[in-house]
Amino acid sequence: MSNESEAPDKFKSLINALLKERFEGDFTFDPIVVIPKVDHDGRHYLHTYIVFEGDQSKLDPRWTLRLSSRVWPQAEELGFDAIPVQSFVEKSEWPKLERQLA
Repeated sequence: MSNESEAPDKFKSLINALLKERFEGDFTFDPIVVIPKVDHDGRHYLHTYIVFEGDQSKLDPRWTLRLSSRVWPQAEELGFDAIPVQSFVEKSEWPKLERQLA
């Protein structure tokens, strides 16, 4: 298993690169917060909160919904066996959600 403390940063870099490749110029993604979690079956996964600023109608749902399956192999390499989850959060909604996560 990879060093679990490094996993969120490595996964964040991967997600950031994929977002830039697909949405460069259309959105600002900041912050991107990756939190290791455990599902109801006791399996470890990475939950990524992707805070975005931009025209939500340009956030292609076909691409965003497939993101979990695209990054699952890298999550497994980092030691997380359950499918990763991404939540896209509008910048205006982030402060409230961030308080709830703390």
